[in-house]
Order: sequence, then structure tokens, then C-alpha cells
Amino acid sequence: MIKSTPLLRHFVQITLLLGAIFTFDCLTSYEVNIGPLYIVLAGYAAWQLGFWWGIFFAFLCMSLWALGDYYNGHRFSQMWLLYENAAIRFFTYAMAVSAVFVYKRTLEAHRRRLAMLERLLSVCPGCGCITVNQSGWRKASEFHQQPKQLYSLCPTCAATHKSDAPADTPRALHG
Repeated sequence: MIKSTPLLRHFVQITLLLGAIFTFDCLTSYEVNIGPLYIVLAGYAAWQLGFWWGIFFAFLCMSLWALGDYYNGHRFSQMWLLYENAAIRFFTYAMAVSAVFVYKRTLEAHRRRLAMLERLLSVCPGCGCITVNQSGWRKASEFHQQPKQLYSLCPTCAATHKSDAPADTPRALHG
């Protein structure tokens, strides 16, 4: 039995979906717009496989769209119009791939930051209370309504600001 990696499995899945979309495109006339299916597939490829694979599938989607359009009998008055339409589709697919890729990177950065914050702040899954320093558990609503926020300076900032208070001493920030 051959073990497949998630990357290979996604690649095969996307390729099969592309084949199904192209078949559907060939079975319908050129007047039926299948473009949204191609753009969703290119975005899905970027999400699952990464930016450059998304661009590769965007190019493949554009090529298959042009082939399907020509196969269905859509003849342009000038052949360059087919190439111009294909280039516009590729640009659109590539922008969708870029947007999906940037969104995924942003989402991953937020997840990493949230995981880091969760390590710093304990939250009770039962009642939603949080720990505040060593002062114990408090309701989250009380914590957010607190007029003062405590902060402490790291040794580098304490030295930079030539603070008279030692580092790691909690101070009140009046807001």
C-alpha cells in the first residue's frame, strides 16, 4: 500500500476537480460562463498547495478555459481577442490566488499570535474567568472594565528610558 502525503493528495484532488470542470465546460456551450468555477479552483489550489502552485493552476485554468471556449465553437473576429480574453482571465485568476495566499498567511499569523497569547493568559473554559498576574481569577468583563492597566518594563527598556523604577516592577497606566 502506497502512503500519500497531504500535498500529493491535494494535488491529485485539484487536478481531478479541474478535469471535471473542464469536462463540464466542454459539454456546455461557450455562452455558459464556467469562469467562476475555474477561479474557485485556482484559489483552492493556492490555499492547499501554496502560491506558486496556485499560479500554476491559474495558468492551467486559463489555458483550459481558452481551449474549451474554442472547442465549443466560439470564434472571434480576430484571433488575438481569444488571447486577450485568456490573458485577462489569467490576471483575474492570479489576483484571486494572491488574495487567497495573503489571507491565509494573515490568518496563520493571527493564529500564531493567539496561541502565544493563550500561553500567557489562562482562561477557564467553564466560566470564562481569566488569571491576572498572581492576583487570582477574575471575570473577563471585570478585567476589561478596569480603568488601570498594569505594565512592566523589560530590562532593556528600563535602561533605555533611564527609569528610576527597577525592571519588572508593575506600574499603573491611567487611561
